[in-house]
Amino acid sequence: MAQSWPEDRRKALCAWLTANGINPDHVPRDADLYIEPAEDGDLYNGRYLHYEAFHLNAAGHRHADERGLNAAIERRRTPLLVDPPDWWEPYRKPTRDQLLDVLTKIRALHRQNENTGDCEHCSERDYPDYSVPWPCPTIRILGEVSP
Repeated sequence: MAQSWPEDRRKALCAWLTANGINPDHVPRDADLYIEPAEDGDLYNGRYLHYEAFHLNAAGHRHADERGLNAAIERRRTPLLVDPPDWWEPYRKPTRDQLLDVLTKIRALHRQNENTGDCEHCSERDYPDYSVPWPCPTIRILGEVSP
């Protein structure tokens, strides 16, 4: 659900959520939204629709998150009553560990060449005609001088 849908698909997605007992107004635009079978030992044998929703107080207003900057989000699941539209694709935001793993891989690619002082990765294809001084823009964006 993390993308902007054309109006017809947005309406179809909202109708699908509603058919499964979910108020689409309570689901953030970038919410995790995926289907998984019930776990072993669960009395329910079907599939669950997993999603994120705004945490609401008794008056129906959104709570602020722990930083007080955004709306608080909670993970929920409900039995899948209606299958999704054919074009729908599940969505899960990457976990913290997945993001840290990507950063580790980026740092391993972008390292300073001992001889030239340039970024090996950014300069590798066109050196010596094109060289990228260390720290390269990627490392600067990460806020680091060296991995």
